[in-house]
Amino acid sequence: MVKNSSLIEINKKKGLPRKYQFNRFIRWTTLILALAAVTYAFWVIFSKLDSDSPRFYKLVPFIIIFLAANSLLKNLFSLNTIVFRQEKIIFKFLARKSVAIKWESIYKITFGSRKQRVIYIFYRENEAEKKFIMQLSFPNMLEIINSIAEMCEGVEYDEFLDSILVSPREKDKPASG
Repeated sequence: MVKNSSLIEINKKKGLPRKYQFNRFIRWTTLILALAAVTYAFWVIFSKLDSDSPRFYKLVPFIIIFLAANSLLKNLFSLNTIVFRQEKIIFKFLARKSVAIKWESIYKITFGSRKQRVIYIFYRENEAEKKFIMQLSFPNMLEIINSIAEMCEGVEYDEFLDSILVSPREKDKPASG
């Protein structure tokens, strides 16, 4: 387990409240292009295709709809913003309810390898134990993990997270090689 006093004081240096956000331009461009692709595919289906059209031309719009809808849904329901406040951390989404977790309710943070790499944050809310899953693909993830570790005293980490948390002693070590 990592002690809170050994961590770099990221939250003091950067201040609170602090916000990390997925790049807006990329997120909104992807959403607009996916919506345009779905709209165009439906237009092709209803205005350009008839019973004499080749099977390939009938199939392509449905493939486009599937791929564009997949991209649209992933961008709408994936993590968009992380807000650090003095009393809690807030995970915000575009089309999903935000999740707010008080610092003192977090008791365990672990690394999980599924199809995509994730961080599990275990916390207690209203006498119930809950688990929040955070994708590692979010920008500035190492800084976010260290900030969470700094704000949560007495939290249990797995071996992987214990090895990536940055302490001032490790930062001052010369690089070997």
